[in-house]
Amino acid sequence: MKIVVEANELSNKISVVSKTVPSKTIKPIMACILFDVSKEGAYLNATDLETGVKARLECESDDEGRFAVDAKIFYEIVRTLPTEGKVQLSFSSGLVTLECGRSKFRIPTMDPSEFPEISLPAEGYALNIETKTLTEMIEKVIFCAAKDEFMRNLNGVYWEIGNGFLRLVASDGFRLALTEERLPTQNESSFLISLKSMKELQSILESCSETIITIHYDGRRLSLSTPNIETVMRVVEIEFPDYKKVLPKAFKSKVILSKNDLIEALRRTMVIAKRGSESVKIDLGEDTLTLSSRSPDSGEMNEEVPVRKEGEDIIAAFNPLFLMEALRHIHTDEVEFNFVDSTSPLQINPMNVEGYLYIVMPIRIV
Repeated sequence: MKIVVEANELSNKISVVSKTVPSKTIKPIMACILFDVSKEGAYLNATDLETGVKARLECESDDEGRFAVDAKIFYEIVRTLPTEGKVQLSFSSGLVTLECGRSKFRIPTMDPSEFPEISLPAEGYALNIETKTLTEMIEKVIFCAAKDEFMRNLNGVYWEIGNGFLRLVASDGFRLALTEERLPTQNESSFLISLKSMKELQSILESCSETIITIHYDGRRLSLSTPNIETVMRVVEIEFPDYKKVLPKAFKSKVILSKNDLIEALRRTMVIAKRGSESVKIDLGEDTLTLSSRSPDSGEMNEEVPVRKEGEDIIAAFNPLFLMEALRHIHTDEVEFNFVDSTSPLQINPMNVEGYLYIVMPIRIV
């Protein structure tokens, strides 16, 4: 069997699927990319058993066949090839010969029958969303997911579809991010996708050139498909906490302030905070928000930020890193801080909310 493909096409598709190949695996076949050539077309396959990716390879072939090659070796070879010109792959007697220009590689293969099958959901429902929109939604929440894999109910992103909306939620127990977009669907479902799968999906979306992506859910698996790339993820069989209980119902104070001014003030405050209690105290007055931090060995710092305030004066303390990360994911010049009291969650959002918000739990003032 021979395959002839443009070098740029091969490089792009190998880059997409190789992100799903696990770095450590017990079975050697799991470290491979499967080439599957049939009458339906040529596909590259990779999986870590939790997430599977199939990428259509635009190429010419003289026969049908399948072979599996070590993903790391093959990826490194392809990266060294010229970006223009054609690549010829010939498979025979357990070896793949790769030729490009004056270069020739012979690469051993593995038995393709051992490679796990990647199948798309056949039942359930499907809906379409702009690739850019979904990419932005994931970027706005994924940083809040718990990094500890033992916190299974928080180590991922919660998807909620219903009432004409797609909502993504992530939380590590100390903070929460929520974003939503209108979708023309009457279906209702909710499920949790692991952080590992979400990071792989994020990488695939960032390299995707299609403007629209199709979401398909069958109750156990979530697939995201374009004409050239198909990604399948298993749903985590565990219940996500009721995040709506954390969302404040009413506020005693609303503050509007410059996002960039606050980010710069937090950067300076963190110089002292990280050497002390790793907290920043916020003292909300009539027209200023005063940030302060102190360390027994490194001193103290205070800075005032001008604000427009409605409501009561409040004093509270927070992890400055959590505040900083929330602000960096808001893309308006001004932000709203909505306070309940010194012991209740703080809600941070763009002006007029605009479909997403962040909740940060306070720290005990010491």
